Amino acid sequence: MILRRLSNKLVLGLVSAVLPLLVLCSCTAQKPSADTSAPHEMLVTAQGFIAIDTPKGWVHSEGPGLAFFLPDGVSPQKADVWIYISGAPVGPKEEDKDTNSYIQSDIAGFMQRFKKGVVRKEEDLLLPEMKQKVAVYTFQSGEAQNAFEQVIYVSDVNRVLTFTLSAKSLEAFTKSTRIFHEFAKSYRGSIQMGSPEDKPN
Repeated sequence: MILRRLSNKLVLGLVSAVLPLLVLCSCTAQKPSADTSAPHEMLVTAQGFIAIDTPKGWVHSEGPGLAFFLPDGVSPQKADVWIYISGAPVGPKEEDKDTNSYIQSDIAGFMQRFKKGVVRKEEDLLLPEMKQKVAVYTFQSGEAQNAFEQVIYVSDVNRVLTFTLSAKSLEAFTKSTRIFHEFAKSYRGSIQMGSPEDKPN
């Protein structure tokens, strides 16, 4: 169960169809990583391509959103922490006009759902490859299950990408926060499909 709204509610069958491509079609970017000889990844998703690297010690798995990650060796049924990427449209014709509007709507929806919920604004995170700072918020439901999420909101062309760390316990959440931030820092842009205007961000 996801704490906040999952804005891109993909049918599970679609996710299942895309995930094999995500693994098979991973490709090497031109620029090698600054701190490792391992190649960068380009994820294939239902909405196009996302240049971001799988967290170290984690693997792609079936789940909600555009891409879903679990610690290596952990099944979805037994996982106490996971990371996923989602996307939501923004713009003049959308309910949310820009990233800030989307964030406030996300917070409002969470607080409406969880009456004892707490939302905390964290220090902005610098994405070095994109040379920009992005907003980071922590959500705590006040409930026993799926009690913690941290969300990184990234402005993209006509949409907001959300990188989310979700955990069932404070211990699992705290243990995974650093690697979650490193995961987000590996983001290098995206290519959306279906429009002549689509281009890497």
